[in-house]
Amino acid sequence: MKPSISESNTIKSNFLSYMVENNRPHMDGFKKWSFHPGMGFNSFEKWWGDKKKRPTAHEGVDLCWFEDSNGMIKKVDKNTKIPAAFSGNIVKIFNDFLGNSIYITHDIFDQSGRQLYTAYGHTQLFDSIEINKKVKAGEIVGFVSGFPGKKATILPHLHITFAWIPVSIHINDLHWNNLGNDERIKLIDPLSVL
Repeated sequence: MKPSISESNTIKSNFLSYMVENNRPHMDGFKKWSFHPGMGFNSFEKWWGDKKKRPTAHEGVDLCWFEDSNGMIKKVDKNTKIPAAFSGNIVKIFNDFLGNSIYITHDIFDQSGRQLYTAYGHTQLFDSIEINKKVKAGEIVGFVSGFPGKKATILPHLHITFAWIPVSIHINDLHWNNLGNDERIKLIDPLSVL
């Protein structure tokens, strides 16, 4: 029997505590994420480059800066480890315009039978990560990557998306262009999960 969750109930992850624990001492005293306009869920603004409008709403959040308990603003960097938000199975690793993107399925389903996915963008893979690998909640799947060449002005950051995706959608048909455009997919505000 597949576990399910009502869409009215919020799913919660221990992602933040996993991230802080695995990135000590840099993230010690973490208090909260800090966002520029355009980094949040459903934003149409860009926070980098020409800062023009995005063609579609942002399907996740960009984690770049955080405030610590002393009021200091710090940023994630290329050494920042990325933990799995929930236990699951790595089903896709794709090198695209975000660098490496990692898609993980979780054995969590909504009342409509859609499966929970996490998608991470701007990653450098952890050595043991490969397609079909099972990961535990909190297990490190990668590092935040930098942006070489002409995109070097973009600060290192982690893009994270959570979505309810019908099991009928094949993993090869999932990519950044359709996550926010396919009406069968229900995006979740990552801050409600994190």
